[in-house]
Amino acid sequence: MDRSADSPVADPPTGTPLPDAEMRNANGTPRGADASPPATSPRRGSVTRLWQRLPPAWRPLLLLVPIAAALVLRGLQNSDATAPRRPPPLVETAAVTQGPIEIRYPITAEVRPLVSVEVRPEVDGKIQRLYFQEGTLVRRGQSLALINPTTYQVALDQADANSRRALARLTEARAQQRLAAAQLQLAADRARRYGGLSREGALSRDDEENYLTQEQVARANLEAQAGAVASAKADLHAARAAVAAARINLDHTLVRAPITGRIGQQRINLGNLVREQEIRPLVVINQISPLDAVFAVSQRWKDQVDVGQALSFRGRGGLGGRVISIDNTTNANTGTVMVKARLEGDTANLTPGESLEGSLLLRRLDASLLVPDKAIQQGQRGPFVYAARQGKAVLMPVVIVGSDQGRSAVRAALEPGDPVVVAGQFALRPGGRLRLPRGPGGAARPSTADNPGADGAGGSVRGQR
Repeated sequence: MDRSADSPVADPPTGTPLPDAEMRNANGTPRGADASPPATSPRRGSVTRLWQRLPPAWRPLLLLVPIAAALVLRGLQNSDATAPRRPPPLVETAAVTQGPIEIRYPITAEVRPLVSVEVRPEVDGKIQRLYFQEGTLVRRGQSLALINPTTYQVALDQADANSRRALARLTEARAQQRLAAAQLQLAADRARRYGGLSREGALSRDDEENYLTQEQVARANLEAQAGAVASAKADLHAARAAVAAARINLDHTLVRAPITGRIGQQRINLGNLVREQEIRPLVVINQISPLDAVFAVSQRWKDQVDVGQALSFRGRGGLGGRVISIDNTTNANTGTVMVKARLEGDTANLTPGESLEGSLLLRRLDASLLVPDKAIQQGQRGPFVYAARQGKAVLMPVVIVGSDQGRSAVRAALEPGDPVVVAGQFALRPGGRLRLPRGPGGAARPSTADNPGADGAGGSVRGQR
């Protein structure tokens, strides 16, 4: 049965465009359309034209865009509704106090003896005996070592003999001088007695001149004897000087302690040959009472260091000191000035070269605002602290005047008793909220700003010094 004329035309498959003739009626109007076209808005027409311009393969994807946007928006809303809020950071606080503080400069001092002597031999010879023990105290003049004295004893005996010989020659010269003086006196008397007798004819001219010549010879002989006496005296002085030198050398064979102090380790042994001006000392003696301490101070602080300022040392309860001198030269490499202090107190256990950790008292401040060093932070504009006020972190700039024993004296817009954050600052921001540790009852501890009658905040005691 042929249904091509009576039956309606079957719809084409989905997605297959209809021919232009099949989409119209017999009168030329579109199939299924009214005689008059429907009214459409310009916006809808533009959307329709855009839809028609899209390739057929993209049209299903464009329909999925609003669906995907709705799903993403719904997921974000659900995420915001279910995500837990982050609590404020937990911090610890301590109260600002007011009171005195000592401004100290930390130092590392080196112990130095007031006098240190390297004992060296002053004569040559072999070490015959040792009289000291290492590390013991010795007194000035105490015997330390003996160098073989035999050679020097012989030299002293010879010098003494030469001195005696010189004394004998001096005695003889003086006797000859006295004899020459007597002969001159006799010749002078004869010349005076017989002088002028030749004019009277009682004495010949030759005899008179002979008496005068004898007087002149006796005078010259006396002068020669005087020179001999002077020469003998000089020889005697030289001989006695040689005796003194020989005696000194003999005395130097016994090495004695030049100062009172603690003796170091021996650097020689029995039988060692030593020489005068030995490069290696026999032993070193350090005077241990009193002792000095030398340390460096930065040139930025040297104007605050003065003679008489006190020192204290950690772990040395009975040890102190005072500045006695300040060097007049600044080290260009380190930018420091050397300061010397005289140690006071118990120095018995100190050894030269030992290092001492301590501090130098620069000045004392009264009624200063004191904050813990843990509360001070460094920012781009300088140091600051976070003050806990009404549950928020308030950034407070501070000017550090000085520090000592974990506290710092500051100038800031703070009052005694104000709580400042000492732990947990890195999680804070200016104006952000903060959270304090909870007390024994489970409630947060009130800050001092909220409860002025509290003794402190965060477990700190108000007025802690």
